[in-house]
Amino acid sequence: MFKTFLSGLIISAALTTGASALDASKYQSLVAQTIAGLSADTVDVAQLMAFQQDLVDMGVEGARAYAVEAPEHAELMNFVADHAPEMIAMSLDAIEYAWHDGEALEEIGVSPDDLDHFGPVVSHMDAIIHPATAMIALREFEATGNRAHLVQVKDELSEVVAHLSHLN
Repeated sequence: MFKTFLSGLIISAALTTGASALDASKYQSLVAQTIAGLSADTVDVAQLMAFQQDLVDMGVEGARAYAVEAPEHAELMNFVADHAPEMIAMSLDAIEYAWHDGEALEEIGVSPDDLDHFGPVVSHMDAIIHPATAMIALREFEATGNRAHLVQVKDELSEVVAHLSHLN
């Protein structure tokens, strides 16, 4: 299964071009390192959290660059980037409602139904939202020892890799 995931990462990296300021190759490398670390007998939560923070930071940088490249989306991209620290501090339920379901976007009058799920806007948003969610799941794993949270980390990162392939 891990080999299949890595193959998907390599294919996604090959499909992703420099059209986005988001360094997809570096991003995907951190995702792969995280996935590999999830299967260790002793999970180094601190290291995996650091990887997720790097991913969030890269997502923020990519969203801000896309805001300049596509000014019609600047308000939304900057809104999501500005709220990254708050996302990380949320519970899993809260981030699901606010960001995965898109309820937070109502604050700036954006309906998630109006966004192309596989377009560059959502892809840039997800490059922030999914690793932020992974950080929360890692915190939950650290607090509870429940390995189901590690599965969620993998799922979050697998989804964002799929979105990155649409930034070409």
